[in-house]
Amino acid sequence: MKPQNAWAAKGEIVEEWIDIHFFRPLGYLIARAAGPTRVSPDHLTLVCLILGLAAGHLFFYSNPWFNVAGFLLFIVSDIFDSADGQLARMRGTSTRFGRILDGVSDNLRFINLYLTVMVRLRMAGWGWTAMGLATLAGASHSVQSAGVDFIRQAFLFLGREGRGELELIDDVPAEPRAPWWRRLGVGLYRDYLRNQERLFPQTFALVRRAREESPGETFQAAYVEAESGVVRNCAWIGQNIRFVLVAAACLAGRPAAFFWITAVPFTLILVTLRALQERNAARLAVLLPTEIPEPVHAA
Repeated sequence: MKPQNAWAAKGEIVEEWIDIHFFRPLGYLIARAAGPTRVSPDHLTLVCLILGLAAGHLFFYSNPWFNVAGFLLFIVSDIFDSADGQLARMRGTSTRFGRILDGVSDNLRFINLYLTVMVRLRMAGWGWTAMGLATLAGASHSVQSAGVDFIRQAFLFLGREGRGELELIDDVPAEPRAPWWRRLGVGLYRDYLRNQERLFPQTFALVRRAREESPGETFQAAYVEAESGVVRNCAWIGQNIRFVLVAAACLAGRPAAFFWITAVPFTLILVTLRALQERNAARLAVLLPTEIPEPVHAA
């Protein structure tokens, strides 16, 4: 068995402090316990989803104890969210479809949460305004999550010698003969990658060049230096802070604040991060070779 750090974390810059020191270690314990059993990473993803759906439902109630219970269930759900990937890497069975399933699970947890808070607001007399606000916040959240994920994965790929799980849409072929549920998952994933490329065209161009031109240590060091601050600041709109935000808003009796903060301040943070990301990508492109080097043949 590998030492824990071989699969437990992606790095201090990419992951938040609470991930490295709380979610990853506890997820590792679950993964290690599941290792010799027939429990699969997909089973852990399913547990994560069930707990997350239950957690979201508890925010429907104005009872603060129910809201606290929902927050705690989200924490447990996130531990299993960490454990499924660690178990897959431990067994060497990490697959694209497993990552898609994990992403679908995350989306369903938050869709359920947004619908729950929306219904809570409607029951409190917000009417159709609640639906409009929930839709705006949900759409903003979707773009923010895609942006954060890409910034982090690009950092691992461009600055950490090709690490991470960064993919381009060209890497994911359609599967017309696969079962409908698999075709649906692949189709959603391709749309997700397409939207990321629209959001970060300069960085995607840099990734495509780096795949062909062996960027080298000078480029990698420059990328890490330029992007470390951008990647760290992704935590401001990451997943962990959203659970804290919804709990604080609901406990304060102002659940609409969760939607407003997601839709406005968080979007402004993403706009700033995107501008910095794309500026750095354009500036660092000059450090890549202008031509693909010819292979060296032995005499």
